[in-house]
Amino acid sequence: MPVEHIQVASEPQSPLYSPLRLRDYDISPVHGFLPTEQPLRRLPDPYYEPWERIMDRFNSYLLGHHIRRLARKMPVLGTDRLKTREERRRAFVVLSFMAHAFVWGRNGAASEPASEFLPPSISIPWVAVSDMLQLNPVVCCAAVCHWNWQILDENAKEPMSLDNLGTLHTFSGSMDESWFYLVTVAIEAKCASGLSAILDAMDGIECNDMDSVTGSLGRIAASLHEANAILERIYEHCDPYVFYWKIREFLAGWENMAEAGLPYGVLYEGVDDTDTFSLDNWQSLLRRFRKYAGGSAAQTPLLQAFDIALGIKHYPTGKRGKQSSVVEARARLHAQQGISEPPPANSYLVHMRNYMPGRHRQFLEDLAATCMIREYVLLACSDSVFAQQSIEDSDDPRVRLRQAYNSCLSMMKAFRDKHIMIVTRYIIAPARSGPSVVLPSVPPVSSQIVPPEEQTRARIAQLNLGSRPLPGGRLGGDSLPADPTMYPQTNKALGPSVSGETRSKSVPMAVNGATKARLARTVDDDNTVIRGTGGTDAIQFLKQVRNETAQTML
Repeated sequence: MPVEHIQVASEPQSPLYSPLRLRDYDISPVHGFLPTEQPLRRLPDPYYEPWERIMDRFNSYLLGHHIRRLARKMPVLGTDRLKTREERRRAFVVLSFMAHAFVWGRNGAASEPASEFLPPSISIPWVAVSDMLQLNPVVCCAAVCHWNWQILDENAKEPMSLDNLGTLHTFSGSMDESWFYLVTVAIEAKCASGLSAILDAMDGIECNDMDSVTGSLGRIAASLHEANAILERIYEHCDPYVFYWKIREFLAGWENMAEAGLPYGVLYEGVDDTDTFSLDNWQSLLRRFRKYAGGSAAQTPLLQAFDIALGIKHYPTGKRGKQSSVVEARARLHAQQGISEPPPANSYLVHMRNYMPGRHRQFLEDLAATCMIREYVLLACSDSVFAQQSIEDSDDPRVRLRQAYNSCLSMMKAFRDKHIMIVTRYIIAPARSGPSVVLPSVPPVSSQIVPPEEQTRARIAQLNLGSRPLPGGRLGGDSLPADPTMYPQTNKALGPSVSGETRSKSVPMAVNGATKARLARTVDDDNTVIRGTGGTDAIQFLKQVRNETAQTML
């Protein structure tokens, strides 16, 4: 049935229209944002054996507190011998695991603080390979999920099914940690068909083929339905206690981590301290410390791609906004081939794009500039179609179009409902209950905020200062504050406070002493709201994202 009132139907296809192609953005039509081929298990060049030998016994070295000693002895290797994209990804994964083990792993004493300095043997090649991949040098979803999997049985009927996947590396060596990563991997692979369907829907809109758009929306909904089924399996092999107290700290970054022992972030030695400056001015050095958020599932482009494709707008936390109307849809559809100014967005979700590979980040930007699925549905369906309460078994193609679109949104809302339940079980509950084993506390962080001048002078003097050019990188000091929002599982600022003024009444003092040694956390006095260091209510954000998804339905 033609849709006569949509002008694009009677106009010839714009000569400027250029359909998006997944391969142009390093996206696999088979595996989505995962690589088409399995990630490398080892770098083929023997030159990188010093890295791979550590990874061969990584969990044992971490358990025995040898990582810092080995990293300091390790030579500084160049990245010019990483010839392929796959080798660079492998190098990024290896260096990410070693770096976070160095910062958070300590040397054995539970009271030893986190390391504020990353040795040149890790920092120099890590920054260099991160620049090649257009990533921040910190653990991210790409490091622990996208480039950290293997297929167990390549002849299996469904090679990328959750039960046929394994991880290459974990921090804890536990099944719980592997399962946590692999659930994300399996969801990514299953939703690859949904990404292809998004582009097919865009082509259908350009040709005004309503049946094609409806069918593509059905494929998007089907992929999201399967993603929901996979997400529910997180409970099978990932214990909330193990995740919160044994895994989560290694995924943390170094932004807003003063209570965890990193008041300034981390200095990447050999990268950001190489030029000559006055040793009398220790503030000059502190400004060179990098601050990055930790690993988070929000760093996968998958959900953001679906949000953009379906026209779901997310506003700053605590602020209410409206989803696009028919008037706005018509204005965008006919303005400059559909390109318009983006609406106000949630800063955290936008900030997380800095932790995605560069091509994937570009895909989201180009998708937002050209995808008009919601606008098409709004203009295709008249008020009488929207007024219909029962749309089952309708012969009207406009009704079927609306039904398919709303099915996608229903699946997105269901996914976010499940995520709220997971965060509650894996983050909120363990944060309030505290650890079962009390650890000795570290010295108060306040004594580290402004270090004595003689200590600072001595530490700077130990650094190898010089003027030789070395690989640079994006500094994290000007980034947005860490926000325990959509995926707060890696923000150490969630849980019982270490401050006497705000300590939860239900958490004993011994637990708070242990908290300083491991996790900096905050709970309101009434023990009902868990907040991050910026005062953000994590559950409030999650519910807002879910509600904005529901409000998009037509």
